Amino acid sequence: MTVPLSGSVFSPRPADSGTTVRHVQLEQAVAATGALTALVTVPVTLLAAHWTRRAADRAADATEAAGHEQSRATVAAARLQERAGREQSLESVRRSACAEFLSAVDVFVRIVTVLPEVPHASRRELLDHKATAVVRARAGVALLGPPEVLGEAEKVAEQCAKLEKLALRRAVLRSAIRALEDAWCPRNAEWCEDPHHNSAHVAWELLAQWGRLEQEERWEKLDLLEFTLRESRALGAEEIGHVLEVANSVAYWDELIGGIVRDPLLERFRAVRDAFVGVAYGSLGPVA
Repeated sequence: MTVPLSGSVFSPRPADSGTTVRHVQLEQAVAATGALTALVTVPVTLLAAHWTRRAADRAADATEAAGHEQSRATVAAARLQERAGREQSLESVRRSACAEFLSAVDVFVRIVTVLPEVPHASRRELLDHKATAVVRARAGVALLGPPEVLGEAEKVAEQCAKLEKLALRRAVLRSAIRALEDAWCPRNAEWCEDPHHNSAHVAWELLAQWGRLEQEERWEKLDLLEFTLRESRALGAEEIGHVLEVANSVAYWDELIGGIVRDPLLERFRAVRDAFVGVAYGSLGPVA
């Protein structure tokens, strides 16, 4: 006997409507969750990118600021170095100017000192040449030297100008004094009867005290001075004429004559020279 298929136990059961609804709701929930996740993920990604970019910008700004600061420091250091170099160069030029001035001054004074030994005809030209060198060297100090150095240099220049003014008269008198001393008696001058030796000694004494005599006394003894100079045979006629010409003026006479130990003119010069060297050493370093 044949059993109908429709009544077979193998026939599918009709779908449950409740189950179907739940499946649909689950799918909808999954879809909604995915959409929500997508919506949340996009802002988070954008926010992360924003903060990353902001951090990068800050790092770039910090790097740029550090670069600017380093550049400013480099420029400042370069300017300081340049200024230090200029100051060092200026100081070197000032030292050279002071050294040149001091050298010119020393040469000038050395010429003044030895001028009595120079022939009379050559004295003025030699003196003018060395005095001009002092004036030129002083101009360098005036242009470059600091005020305290320039002030002392002016004092030295003033003494040099005074020496220049008196140097020729000084040379005449000192040359005559030495020649008269050489003409003294080589043995016992006190008991010497040689008229030439005695005249040399009398002429020397007259010249030594000439500046301290009253004007009337000088006029009275002028003939005696000329006579003893001639009788001493220590000087030629031209030299005697130069001595008598200088004897007409007794200004600075004792300074012109000086002495065996002291030389007032050179003492004053050395005092201002030492002051100049002291100031120049103190402000510029070694210059002599």
